[in-house]
Amino acid sequence: MERIVLLSPNSHDFMKKLPSRQLIAKQFPDGEDYIRIPVDFRGKEVVLIHRCYPEQDKSLVQLFLILSTLKGEASRVRVVIPYLPYARQDKLFLKGEALSSKIICQLIKNSGCDELITFDCHFLKKPGRFTYGGLNIRNLSLSHAIISYFKGKLHSPKIISPDEGASYFLVSEKDAGVMKKERGAYSVGKSIYRKPSIEVHFDVRGRNVVIVDDIIGTGSTMLKAVEACRKLGASSISCGTSHGLFLNNSLKRLKRAGAKEVIASNSIKSPASRIDTSDSLRSVL
Repeated sequence: MERIVLLSPNSHDFMKKLPSRQLIAKQFPDGEDYIRIPVDFRGKEVVLIHRCYPEQDKSLVQLFLILSTLKGEASRVRVVIPYLPYARQDKLFLKGEALSSKIICQLIKNSGCDELITFDCHFLKKPGRFTYGGLNIRNLSLSHAIISYFKGKLHSPKIISPDEGASYFLVSEKDAGVMKKERGAYSVGKSIYRKPSIEVHFDVRGRNVVIVDDIIGTGSTMLKAVEACRKLGASSISCGTSHGLFLNNSLKRLKRAGAKEVIASNSIKSPASRIDTSDSLRSVL
C-alpha cells in the first residue's frame, strides 16, 4: 500500500530523512483557518505529523479540519502528535468538570484518525498500545533516551521520579527512587492549578541525582523535587522531561534552584531540547 507522509507547517523539523509533503495552512482575515492538502491521497495510507502545542486550541481545530478532509478518501490515517494537549485533564475533582482528555481523543477519533502516535501521554503512564475515548493510541516513551543522555555525562547517577505517575520511567533502573507527591486544592483566580508538596523517603546525600518526569509545565513539581534533593545533600541535580512547556519562566527558575542541567525532547521546541523524537518515530512508521 502506498504511503504519504504529510507535515503540518509547525512540524517541518520532524522526519527530515523521510520523504514528505508539507500541508498548506493559512489564515483568513478574520483569523479562521484555511487548510489544503496538495497531494492525491485517495486510497493511500497517510501519516500526518502535527504539533498541537503551543496554541493548542488553534492547532486542534487545524487537526480536525485536516482529518475530516482525509476521512473516507485515504485508506488509513495515522497521526503523530508528539505532545498531546489536554492529557493532564484525565480526572474529575469537582462536579460539572469536563473530562477533557477523553473528549479530545473522541474528537480526534471521530474526525477520522485510525491511530494516534504520541510520546509519554500523561494519562497512560506507560508505553504500549491502548484505546482511550474510542481512539487507538500508540504511546512511545522517551525515558530510555533521557536517562541514557545523563548516564553518558554523570558517574553512577541516582534516577528519581518526583511522583508515582512518572515512576514507569524507572522500570529498568536498579538504583532509583520515587518521591511522594500530594496536590492541594485548586488555586483561586483566572488561572487554575494545584500546588504540590513533596516527600522523600530515600537517601541522596553525595549522589549525582537525575529527576525525570513526563512534563514540566509551570515547574512546581520539579522545583519542589530539586529543592528537596538540594536540602538532603545531593552532590549534583539534573532534570529531564519528555515535554518541556517551561511556563512561568520555570526553566530559569529550576537552574536558580540548583539544577545543573535541564533537558527536554523536541516534542515542544525550547532551548532545553536535546532529545530528538524523530529517532523513535522512524522505528514505528
